[in-house]
Amino acid sequence: MQPALFAAQRPLVRWGVLRRARVAAEAGRLVVRGRARTHAWPLGPQGVASAVHLKGRPCSSAARTRLRDLGKGAINKSGGCVHLCDSTGRALACLLPSDWLPNGAVPVPLDAPDTFPSVRNDSRREDFLELSGMADFLRHQGLAVHESPGQEPPRAPEFAGTLRPGPKDGPAVLLLFFALAQLLVLMLAAFAVGGFGSGEGAWQLLVSLPFLVFALCTAGAAFLLGLAAPRGEEPAVAELRPSPGVPVTRGFLGRSSLRLVADALELRTAQNVKRRLPPPADPVLGVREAVVLQDGGRPWGVALVDRRRAVLAFLHGDTWFGGDPQLTRLTDFCHRAGIGLRRQELRAFPGRQEADRTARPWRTGDYALNDTFAYSALMASVVAVGVVPAFFVGAGGDVEGPLFLVIFGLAFAIGAVPYAVRGAVRKWSLNRLVPAGPAPNMEPGGAASGGKGAATP
Repeated sequence: MQPALFAAQRPLVRWGVLRRARVAAEAGRLVVRGRARTHAWPLGPQGVASAVHLKGRPCSSAARTRLRDLGKGAINKSGGCVHLCDSTGRALACLLPSDWLPNGAVPVPLDAPDTFPSVRNDSRREDFLELSGMADFLRHQGLAVHESPGQEPPRAPEFAGTLRPGPKDGPAVLLLFFALAQLLVLMLAAFAVGGFGSGEGAWQLLVSLPFLVFALCTAGAAFLLGLAAPRGEEPAVAELRPSPGVPVTRGFLGRSSLRLVADALELRTAQNVKRRLPPPADPVLGVREAVVLQDGGRPWGVALVDRRRAVLAFLHGDTWFGGDPQLTRLTDFCHRAGIGLRRQELRAFPGRQEADRTARPWRTGDYALNDTFAYSALMASVVAVGVVPAFFVGAGGDVEGPLFLVIFGLAFAIGAVPYAVRGAVRKWSLNRLVPAGPAPNMEPGGAASGGKGAATP
C-alpha cells in the first residue's frame, strides 16, 4: 500500500472531502487531490524534486485567505508550511501541514497524549515535521527535505498556490455575506418600486420571496447533506465500539466508533466528527500500536501511535473501555486490524484533559462560530430569516402587509422549525445520559446495528 496524507478531521457532512482529498504518489507522479481539483507533477528533476519547510509561520500565499477559501476553515499557523519545489529550487505549490494531519493540529507525542491539543502542543516544536510524519512521507517519495527559518523559496511561473483539501468549517461566513447582499438588494429594490413605506402587493412580494428561496435552499442543503453523509461509509474490516464504565450520552454510545476500512482507520465521535488515520498497511505513516496507558496498573487511556510514537488518536479508558476491564474488544479489534497491542506505565492525563468531552452533553458554547454552522447547516436559515429582517426593519422598511407576513412566516417556519426540532433531539435524545455498558447489539470485533442516523449534534 502506498503511503498517503489524509485531510484533517471534518464533520460527517464533509465526508466527501475526507474520502477524496489526499497527497499521494501515483504512477510516478506526486498528486495533491482536493475536493474539486487535482494537481499532479512528475517526481524527479522534471517535476517535484525537493521540499522546503518554512518554519514558524506560513508564507504570504498561505496567509492570504481568499473569498473562495473561507469555507475551508481558518488557517492553523502551527508548523508553518511546506513548499514543493522543482530541480531549480522554485516553488510549485504550498501545503499547510495542519490541513494534512489527522487531528488538524500539531502532533502530540506519546508522553503527553490527549483527545485535544494540550499545553505541550505548540507550534515551536523543532521536531514538528518529523513527528508529523510529513518528512518521512516526502523522503519516501525520493524528495530531499530542507528546513528554512523564514526565507521563502522563489516561485515558479506555474506556482499553483496553497493547496487545501476542501470545505471544513461550513458556509458560515459566506452565508453571512449572502444575507447582507440580500439586504442590499432589498434596499435597492425598495427605491426602485417607490421607496420605503409602499404597501403595494408587488413590493411585499419582492421583499418576501428572497427569504423563502434562501430558507428552502439552506434547509434543503442541510437535509441532503445529512442523508448523504452516513450513506458514504465504506464496509468495515474491523470495528471497535465503546464499552463505557461511566454514564455517557446516548449520542456517544450510538455514534462513536473506530473502524478499519479498505484504505484507512476511521474514528467517529458523538459530535459526528470523522478523522481518517493511515492504516497499519501504510509502511510509512500507518498506525503501528495501540498503547494501553496505565497509572499504577490502572488503564486510563489507549493511544493509537505510528512508528514515531506520535499519537494519531486517543481513547479515554473510562468511556471506551471501562465496561470491558479485560480489554477483550480492544484485543480482538487489534488482532483483526493487524495493530500491535502493548501496555505502558504513564502518569494519568499529563495533557490535563481528564474528562472525555465527546462523551458528555454537548452544548452550543462548546462550538466555535464556524463549527456551529458546520455541524448544523440549518442555522443558516435562522440567520437569513432572523438577522436580515431585523436589519431591514431597522432601516425603516414597511413589512406590515399581509402578503409579506404570510410568505415571510413560511420562510421562517422552514428555517427555524427544523432547527428547533434538531435542538430538541440533541437535548432530549442524543445528550441524554445512559448507564454504563457496552454499545448496543455488539459482539467483539463485530459491526453495530444502529447509530447511523444523519442528524448532527
